[in-house]
Amino acid sequence: MLTDDEKKRHFKQLQAKNYRASLRLEGIHLEPEESVSHDGGLLEVEQINKLKGQYAR
Repeated sequence: MLTDDEKKRHFKQLQAKNYRASLRLEGIHLEPEESVSHDGGLLEVEQINKLKGQYAR
């Protein structure tokens, strides 16, 4: 059985993994060799900011 700290650590790892996967679905790749997107040549930081603007309420 997992301790509370192990559960929290596992949840944080899963949360980070899911966040990176959702960015990949949007066309943003955080790996160093893929830092420049094929989508107009924007860096991942610029793409994230652009997406935040699109999804902001």
